[in-house]
Amino acid sequence: MEKAIIGIDIGGTNTVIGIFDRDLALLEKVSIPTLKPNFPAITNNPKEYFDLLTYEITKLADKNGYQDRIQCVGIGVPGKINPKKGIAIRAVNLGYRDVPFADEMKNRLQVPVFIDNDVRTYTRGEAQAGAGKGYNNLISITIGTGMAASVMIDGNMVVGSDFFAGEIGHDPVQGVETLCNCGKKGCLETIASATGISRLATEAIQTNQSTILKEIERPITSKDVYEAALKGDKVALEVFDYVGKTLGYKLLSAIYLVNPDVIIIGGGGAQAGKLITNPVEEIIKENYLNDKLPQVKIGQLGDSAGLIGAASLAIANK
Repeated sequence: MEKAIIGIDIGGTNTVIGIFDRDLALLEKVSIPTLKPNFPAITNNPKEYFDLLTYEITKLADKNGYQDRIQCVGIGVPGKINPKKGIAIRAVNLGYRDVPFADEMKNRLQVPVFIDNDVRTYTRGEAQAGAGKGYNNLISITIGTGMAASVMIDGNMVVGSDFFAGEIGHDPVQGVETLCNCGKKGCLETIASATGISRLATEAIQTNQSTILKEIERPITSKDVYEAALKGDKVALEVFDYVGKTLGYKLLSAIYLVNPDVIIIGGGGAQAGKLITNPVEEIIKENYLNDKLPQVKIGQLGDSAGLIGAASLAIANK
C-alpha cells in the first residue's frame, strides 16, 4: 500500500509541513507556530515543539488518507546542522544547542527522520523542481532577515568539514562597520538582507536625500524600498543597486571556485527580482573571465522549495 513522505520547513516564527505522494507531488501543506516558549533560553530538548510537530504531522497524514502510512520525514532546520547524525548543533533563532532532532522525531513517529540546514533543503527543492532543475552545479542564496547560501557540485550538496559551508552572510565587506547580529561588524548580511535594505534607505533619509520614502511616518521596511524603486525613486534604486553589486562582488570568489551553471536567489528578498539580479549580473559579466557566464535566476517555488527539498532529502536517505 502506498505511503506518504513528509517534508518540513522550519522558520523562526512559523513551520510549514507538507505531505507528498510517492512521486513527490505535494498533496497539502499547513503552517503552524514554531513554538519557543523559553526563548531566548538555550535548550537541547524543545519538547513542546516536538509534541506539536508530531501531532500536526499525524493529523495531516490522517486527513489525506495516509493513517499510519508515513514512509519517511525530511526536515529543514535553520542554523548549523549535522545531517549525518541528525543534530541541530546550533540554531540561534530557535534557541537550540545540540538538539538530537532526528532521533527525537523518529522515536515519536516510528519512521526514519532526516534533517539538514534549511538553505540546503531549499536548494534541493529548486534543483529538484525549480530554477535549478537540470543543472548539477549551482549556488543558491536566500535573502531574508539575514542571508545564507548553499552550494551543489556535480549534483552533490556541499556541507563542509564542520557543516558550516554556505555561511557567506558573515563574510565581512571591507569598509562597512555596521554591527551584525552575530556580534561582528560589516557582515555581508548587514547589506544584502531585508534588514540591510531598510537600514540603508533609513540612513539615506537621515542625510536629507530627496526621496518619497520621507513621507512614511514609521520605520522603513524593505517592502517600502521595493515599492519606491518601482516608482522610480532615485534613493530606492540606488539602495538596490548597491545591495546587488555588493552581493555580486562577494559571489565572484565562489563563482571562480565552483564554476556554477546557475545562481539562484530566493527568500523574501527575491521578490525584488531584477532590482537584485541585474546588478549581480553586471558585476559577474564585468569580472568573470570565462566565456560561459552562470545564469542568475530568481527561485521559482517560493515556500514550497524547502518542503520539496526536505522530502527529497528523506527519500534520498531512507
